[in-house]
Amino acid sequence: MTANFYENFGLIWERFLNFEINRSREAIKYFGNANSYFILQTVAWHNLHLVQKEEGSREYERLKKQWGSNIFDFGKHIPGKLSILTVSQISGIDKETCRRVVKKLISDGWITYSRNEGIRYYPTEKNNQLMVKFNEAIEIPLFLNLATNIKKLT
Repeated sequence: MTANFYENFGLIWERFLNFEINRSREAIKYFGNANSYFILQTVAWHNLHLVQKEEGSREYERLKKQWGSNIFDFGKHIPGKLSILTVSQISGIDKETCRRVVKKLISDGWITYSRNEGIRYYPTEKNNQLMVKFNEAIEIPLFLNLATNIKKLT
């Protein structure tokens, strides 16, 4: 880390928390409540990990095309298949709440579940468009603003 990072840590941390709060507030508007948003984020993160692993690509447009198809340190091992227990362990949300939220996310058309594949991010076309809209209108601009601010301060 650079000396500038440590000298500006208070400003950097404040901007990071601002990003987190704004992103979370907007995500709750899009996805219903904090638990739904966080569990959906966990499942979507897992999907992104699998897509990057399969595709070997990290480029946004290519990942966006793969998003509906198919860094977090989870004990140096990220499971290939998600269960209610695994989502609970990754997210820190209790197992019973995860079970209820996963059931609702399935019925709302965000994810699927099968014994063979576990819990998967597999949104309906309408939900996939909503996720792309959220990413492009909310997440990416907020993140770019955060990255720009951090770069200026380090």
